[in-house]
Amino acid sequence: MEIAQFQAAVEAWIAEHGGYWTPPENLGRLIEEVGEIARHVNAQAGRKALAPDAEPVSGEIGDALFVLAALAAQLGTSLPEAAQAVLRKQGGRGEVAGKLPREAK
Repeated sequence: MEIAQFQAAVEAWIAEHGGYWTPPENLGRLIEEVGEIARHVNAQAGRKALAPDAEPVSGEIGDALFVLAALAAQLGTSLPEAAQAVLRKQGGRGEVAGKLPREAK
């Protein structure tokens, strides 16, 4: 799935399920999801065991992406444009430059 399709699917889901939370609420949700990813990182480092019913890290990353797509839409930001901009910025810093997709350069 392309990133633009993902953002559109998130927006469609939100429209079908009662609309957006406020941007501050979505920011809180994003922070919560990043915290859940951090639990997985800490578990892999041996610092703390995960709960037996913990969602896989792929699910937590997906949850974070979902909330990020919703927040981006609320703030009038296109995820594809943001992704291309960050790749251009990183490309100007060295190693990544030769690996960028053509349209991102």
